[in-house]
Amino acid sequence: MSKDSKTNLDISLGVKKTSKLLQITSKLFLLVSVLSLASCYTSKQVDYLQSSKQKLRIPVISTKYKVQPNDVLSVKVQSRDPEQADFFNTSAIENNNIQANPASLYLTGYTVDREGIINLAIVGPVKVSDFTIEEIRDLVQLEINKYLLNATVSVKLTSFKVSVMGDVKNPGTNYIYNTQATIFEALSAAGDLNISARRKNVRLIRQNGDESVVVTLDLTDPAVIQSPYYFLHPNDVLYVETSKPKLVQNNLGVLTLILTAVSTTVLILSFTNK
Repeated sequence: MSKDSKTNLDISLGVKKTSKLLQITSKLFLLVSVLSLASCYTSKQVDYLQSSKQKLRIPVISTKYKVQPNDVLSVKVQSRDPEQADFFNTSAIENNNIQANPASLYLTGYTVDREGIINLAIVGPVKVSDFTIEEIRDLVQLEINKYLLNATVSVKLTSFKVSVMGDVKNPGTNYIYNTQATIFEALSAAGDLNISARRKNVRLIRQNGDESVVVTLDLTDPAVIQSPYYFLHPNDVLYVETSKPKLVQNNLGVLTLILTAVSTTVLILSFTNK
């Protein structure tokens, strides 16, 4: 065989090898694409409160929160004589220009101790644990009535915070300046769930005395509104899991990079070894 014929044969074999490698790589990329499409999300995976009915009427079951140790209360006394009322408002912010924030509310509020007691100015210790805010207000009102006539007492829970973790846009802790909040309000404050979040397996962790209760909630089911955990309590924690499609897509991305690197390396070596 002449030198030119041998060279042509080598080139022909090299072209065939390259063509075969390209075919294998194309098939692998096609397989990755099919798997990627198979891992896409459907409306059943991402829609909230799914129902075939256009209108739903769901009774709401509101739960009353009872104050626990380490909660922080704001107690304010108002009277026709502001100077006398000020004796009971030692927790009032001295500088009215200071904007209210969680830190200032904590420093100027009454922290419930381990025995469930707060020490009010002038009045002294008052047992508040295991009572609702309304009940505490009535208790304090009875005590204040012993010192002032026609006084008005207001009690608020200033340590109402909820933490949201996991597959949400803005995980973290948010303070709620309201008497109650729902699961959806807490998730909205966290920027809502990502599309890859598992809406059927949202875990809620609630501190109940000396123990923590963990429950799983299905946000796609309208019945979640009737759950006793629909309305959040202070210090509740919501944890949102990531769905399997996202994990598959992440792995496919890594696999695609590996295939690209391997195919490029093989092609370079095939041309180099000619």
